[in-house]
Amino acid sequence: MIKLLKCEFMKTRRRYVLLSALAVTAVMLCWIYPDNYKEDFLRMAWMGSLYELPLVNSIFMPLLSVIVASRLCDIEHKGNMLRQLAVSQERGRIYDAKLIYGLMIMTVCVLISWAMTIAFGYHADFGGAVPIKLYILYLLFTLTPTAAVYIFQHTASLCFRNQAVAFFSGVIGTFFGVCSMFLPQLSTLRSLFIWSCYGALDFVGLFGWSKENRYKFAHFEVMGIDWKAFAILVLICIALYIAGREFFKRKEL
Repeated sequence: MIKLLKCEFMKTRRRYVLLSALAVTAVMLCWIYPDNYKEDFLRMAWMGSLYELPLVNSIFMPLLSVIVASRLCDIEHKGNMLRQLAVSQERGRIYDAKLIYGLMIMTVCVLISWAMTIAFGYHADFGGAVPIKLYILYLLFTLTPTAAVYIFQHTASLCFRNQAVAFFSGVIGTFFGVCSMFLPQLSTLRSLFIWSCYGALDFVGLFGWSKENRYKFAHFEVMGIDWKAFAILVLICIALYIAGREFFKRKEL
C-alpha cells in the first residue's frame, strides 16, 4: 500500500491537486471571515462561528470533494490507465490507495480550516476563552461527513469515465444538503442524506436575534448533540466504502 500511495503522489505532483484543494480552502476562509465584526457579535463570536460554520462546510466541503476526487481519478481514465493498473494490482488495492490519498488531502484541508478558524478568533479578539472541547467536537463532526461525501465522490469519479457524472451528482447532493440546513424538522432525513449531515450534527443554536436589534439581545446555546445521527453516519461511511469497492472491482474497465 505504501508503494501505491507513493505512486499516487508521483502521478499527481504536477497536477497540483493539493494546491487546488488549498486554494478552495483559502476561498472558503476568505468568505467566512469579513474584515471586521460588530461589537455585539464579538462578545460571543466563538460560539457564533460554531453556529455558522456547518452551513459553510455544507457548501465548500462537497465542492472540494468533487475537485479532489475528479482530479485524482481523471488521470487514470486517460489512456485506459485503469485497465493497465488492474493487470499488475488487485482492483481493491487500487481503489483503497486512491481513496486514502484523497482522504489525506481532504483531512489536511479540514485541519487547516479548523486551525485558521481558531487563529482568526484570537486575531479578531473574540470575547472570552476558546471553548476548545466544543471546537474539537466540531472538528469531529466536520471530518466524518466530509469523509462520507468524499467516499461517494471517489467511487463516482473512479467508476465513470465521464467526470460530469460525478460533478453533477455532487452538485445535486450539495444543493439538497444546503436546503436541508433550513429544515431542522426533517431530522431523520437529514441524518440519512450524507450532504445534510453537516446540519444534522450542528449543536449550537441562536436565540433572541431580531432584524431590528440583530445580536444586541441574542445569545448562542449548546443544544443536544445527536449521537444517533453520528452513529448512522459512521455506518453509512462503512456501507459506502464496501459498496463502492465492490462496484469498482466488478466494473468492466
